Amino acid sequence: MSTQIARQISTRMRAKNLSLTTLEKEAGLRPHAVQNILRGKSKKPSGELLQAIADVLGCNVKDLLRPKESYDEEDLSSSKKEFLGHVYDHPDLFVKTVQFVNEALKEKENPLTIEQFMKCVEEIYIQSLQKDPNQVDEDFAEWWIDLATD
Repeated sequence: MSTQIARQISTRMRAKNLSLTTLEKEAGLRPHAVQNILRGKSKKPSGELLQAIADVLGCNVKDLLRPKESYDEEDLSSSKKEFLGHVYDHPDLFVKTVQFVNEALKEKENPLTIEQFMKCVEEIYIQSLQKDPNQVDEDFAEWWIDLATD
């Protein structure tokens, strides 16, 4: 995944817990249209294609073209794999993470599915473990929840 557009799409798909197939279907795109962008085969996707993707992801085309977000999706993936193998020894952080996500979602208009909620908790918990296992990384949490609820 080499382009900024690919990174933005991938990060937003992950935040909304969408698969390639689901994104393509909901956007009314042909099979592999998004996959080709993510793999770098489609180097200059059309405005119509990007608009269809942005509509499903709850953003606009400008967001997909925006330079790198505060947190890089590729960094998150490698970190996540590393931390999933660790012993579960921070239950207080996990509880704080669930509480933070619950409180943050009360202020949002778009409700999440249980699956999306759990994805938020997982990503925020893992990021927080890396930064400081004694507290929720609130900057990251707010950023991730904004992506998930846009």
